[in-house]
Amino acid sequence: MPMKRLEVDALRVGMKFSKSLFDNNLNIVLPAGKVLDNSTLLNLKNRNIKYVETAGELVEIIEQDNKGGSKITTLQHSEKKSIIIDKDTAKYLDFYKESINSLNTLYNNYRNNKTIIPDEFQKLATRIVNTIMAEKRSEVFINIINIAGKGDYLANHTINTTILSVLLGQKLGYSLVKLVNLALAALVYDIGMVKIPAYILEKEDKLSQEEYNQVKTHPIYSYQIITKELNFPIEIARVGLEHHEKFDGSGYPRRLKGTELSDMSKIISIADTYEALTKDRVYREGKDGYDAMKLVLGEGSKKFDPEILKVFISMMSIYPVGSIVQLSSGAIAVVTSSDPVSPFRPTVKVIRDEFGDELEDGPIIRLSREKDIHIIKVIHSKQYSDELKSA
Repeated sequence: MPMKRLEVDALRVGMKFSKSLFDNNLNIVLPAGKVLDNSTLLNLKNRNIKYVETAGELVEIIEQDNKGGSKITTLQHSEKKSIIIDKDTAKYLDFYKESINSLNTLYNNYRNNKTIIPDEFQKLATRIVNTIMAEKRSEVFINIINIAGKGDYLANHTINTTILSVLLGQKLGYSLVKLVNLALAALVYDIGMVKIPAYILEKEDKLSQEEYNQVKTHPIYSYQIITKELNFPIEIARVGLEHHEKFDGSGYPRRLKGTELSDMSKIISIADTYEALTKDRVYREGKDGYDAMKLVLGEGSKKFDPEILKVFISMMSIYPVGSIVQLSSGAIAVVTSSDPVSPFRPTVKVIRDEFGDELEDGPIIRLSREKDIHIIKVIHSKQYSDELKSA
């Protein structure tokens, strides 16, 4: 969607837009999803700014009434994915939201004030690792990633990548110290993105070659910030520099390959790629876990370390947690956990029986033990949501 121009005189306190508003120098004057307040509007007028530009839409107007209440007018509705949330997953939602908020605050402080606190990143990494290690069912964290709503993309994506990386590190037998270092690397590997102009990151049209080249500089920025400002060890900084390198040498910025890449870089590269594919971006809709896994598998040993990829597949299964599938019995089920021995036969929970009746507390089936039942196809979450609406 191209940028559109809005008159500042037409803006009203309480407006909220789906994308950021920019001044004529392409500086953000109102971040996406933030409500326009009186001080921001006055600041625009005092700076004699006549127009702002955005690639988004007005999605909400919050108006205050005379009694101190508020009236919210929603102008757009977004499609929600149909996701099953069990009680084990729900108890970690606060941890997940707090992690995103903490990281978002750290990134925004650096972006706006150039202040950065290394100890806060270390504390967050330790908290994430301790929380994950205290839970025996790793699938609850994968389910949390699947239900992640919209918000600041960088913070959401980074926390999700951190969680997947720690889970993968666990499967690879990493010690507690190595897991914390892995989490720390995952929290800062993409920090160089704060140096890329926001209008490029929010652009909905295809990037120009010059804009794409700017984006490709972020690993170098990450390396510089990690080494010179955070003063973290070189093994952490290498991940910032190497996370877009590929196992076959086709990546950037240095076209490293194979054993030239650190193991932490290889882990985070897989987690970063899978997670990015599943999330909505300004230029495309996110893919369901099954489709994202197919694409990752398609890259195979060319792009990723084959041994680490093999462990990732056993952890996620071909049908990642949260995938909606049709069984040979005619029932519809959601994948609740993977089976590392039989990645094509995960554990599922029936949500619609073979007669078409919706079930709130359907049976749980471990397909690796039920040889007469198998998955015949994946049902995309949007398709399932549409079927529920039309039922």
